[in-house]
Amino acid sequence: MTIQPGEQITVALPTPELYTCTPIYIPVHVIHGKQAGPTLLVCGSMHGDEINGMAIIQNLLKLRLLNQVKGTLFLIPTINVYGMITLSRNLPDRRDLEGSFPGSPSGSYASRLAHYLHNNIFSHITHCIDLHTGEPNIFKLPQVRTSFANPEARELANEFQAPVMIDTHSDEGLLWLLHEEVRPIPTIIYEVGEALRLDKRGVKIGAQGILRVMRKLQMLPKSVKGSKGLSPNQLTSDSWVRSPSSGMCQVYPDIGKIVTKGECIASISDPFGTDQKESVYAPFEGVVIGRHALPILNEGEPIIQIGAIKGEADQRLENWSDYVEESSHE
Repeated sequence: MTIQPGEQITVALPTPELYTCTPIYIPVHVIHGKQAGPTLLVCGSMHGDEINGMAIIQNLLKLRLLNQVKGTLFLIPTINVYGMITLSRNLPDRRDLEGSFPGSPSGSYASRLAHYLHNNIFSHITHCIDLHTGEPNIFKLPQVRTSFANPEARELANEFQAPVMIDTHSDEGLLWLLHEEVRPIPTIIYEVGEALRLDKRGVKIGAQGILRVMRKLQMLPKSVKGSKGLSPNQLTSDSWVRSPSSGMCQVYPDIGKIVTKGECIASISDPFGTDQKESVYAPFEGVVIGRHALPILNEGEPIIQIGAIKGEADQRLENWSDYVEESSHE
């Protein structure tokens, strides 16, 4: 299919049918600018229960500003349509699409779909933003992940201006695009909120971050209002603190809270009413970037995720909604 400069269309990308002969299509919105420029892919719902990415792309599609795009913009609100239908994270073969890239034409359903997406979408792009949400019952602080070893990807992550940005060496999901030998593609992952829940503040931060990245790539004109110029907190590492025993868990720090080493962050008590109680302490100083939402936990389940901050922490993390700008002009 040929898309002329200045055209905006929606393509229904066919994927393998289910055994019931039910066809599944992935809607792909294509905005092809009148002038040449980068080709950016923004995709959501790699896991079907991740709702915030869908909402972010819906917000972008409403903006008349996209009529000024230079280059080409691919928007895929839901890349795992089967997962969205079943409200699950996996595909019909029970495999996770995120761990299936770059895929194979003769592999499992997930591997074949990954290979198909690579040939039809990823091979045509120059940059990528992958939108994610925390797992079920896991709430995530708005955060951007990428490999700082790729200078352009690090620059785009900084320009996104999420509360925190994390250096990762992972090549899972679309981060594998960063590690392609022939043509590495600068890719960042934005993650916020909890599966099957809509986080309005996180959605707004995500939409604004994508617009900033597009301006950085000169795909959009500079903002007439300007930017507050917030600098994300850089995290050198992150780790989950897990429950040492089973029971009712009371977590003390909120998401975005800065904790000190040795600070009591949770207590585990017997759900049957005895006096047995166990305290949980922070293993190092950092910011809470993830938090379990359920008060009943089994031994070994995650309680909170702490990220170690490079340098001095920005106290706005305590009220991370300050990172949401008013963008009425957009």
